[in-house]
Amino acid sequence: MRLIDNLNEKYTSVSIIGLAKNAGKTVTMNYLIEEAYEADILLGLTSTGRDGERVDLVTDTDKPEIFVSEGTIIATAKSTLELGDAGLEILESTEFTSPMGNIIICRVKEEGCIQIAGPVNSKDMMKLKDRMIEYGVDLVLIDGAIDRKAVSSPLITDSCIVSTGAVLSRDMKKVVLETAYFIEIYSLPRVEDERLEEIREKLNRTCIIDGDYNIVYPEIKTGLGRGKTLTTYVDENTRYIYIAGAATSSMLKDLANGKKNYEIIIENGTKVFSDRFSWNELIKKGLKLKVLNNINIEAVTVNPLSPYGYSFDSSELTEKIRERLRNIVVFDVLA
Repeated sequence: MRLIDNLNEKYTSVSIIGLAKNAGKTVTMNYLIEEAYEADILLGLTSTGRDGERVDLVTDTDKPEIFVSEGTIIATAKSTLELGDAGLEILESTEFTSPMGNIIICRVKEEGCIQIAGPVNSKDMMKLKDRMIEYGVDLVLIDGAIDRKAVSSPLITDSCIVSTGAVLSRDMKKVVLETAYFIEIYSLPRVEDERLEEIREKLNRTCIIDGDYNIVYPEIKTGLGRGKTLTTYVDENTRYIYIAGAATSSMLKDLANGKKNYEIIIENGTKVFSDRFSWNELIKKGLKLKVLNNINIEAVTVNPLSPYGYSFDSSELTEKIRERLRNIVVFDVLA
């Protein structure tokens, strides 16, 4: 089964996250667009940033354009409508905004290239996705970014595809390790506890949950030293510590202790803010971290070419990443 068929069969929305600029995110989107056209799957497209421009405005390197077929639904800033050559029919001017202006929903009337720039606010993106589905699309693709990874939250999209590649490092081993680390964060196990579901609506801020599922909300006025503050509320009866918002390396370091029986819970893997080295140290210290909602990673795409003049053998890089991610599809879309 083709990737697009599998996505369409299981989900209504998918985010595409690049681990760095020029990791192959837009190439992956174009691949899925072409597959969708061949499978007669109607797509909705938007982005958390700006995509489809011929030259990257930050790195000044060439970028692939986004080519769309007739019928595709797109949501983009009004100022981008004339930057492509596709014929567009405006369906709706929404209340959502982006740094490039108000978001417009359009239908492609004549195939061609487009630029897309959607909202950066997660709540707006979730509502916009639903609005696009109302126009009859089978699957919404959201072009994301590592610095806006919240779009892959299970609250916004049903699944995600991760794009990685040579641009991460000149050292292939580092590319493999960084990719595996990111996937590990996104694949944190879901906490299996029916009692937590019963008190789910009460988990609206950081709290301590004891063995009888009583909840204590610590008085935390600042993000500095939050981990140490939380530990003062912990005793032998503590079952969970729930962290609302960002789970930083420093906070997790204060809470990680293999001798304690409690587990630390976060909303999902997008809430972890740590680097690979700090994360590995936390695991060695006995960090027990689980999520309320796990993220479905459907595939990892690999780009062996770097815009900075070096490249790797595609088969070798793909195979090394595949060895680390045994339960996830890994492939080079151009190969």
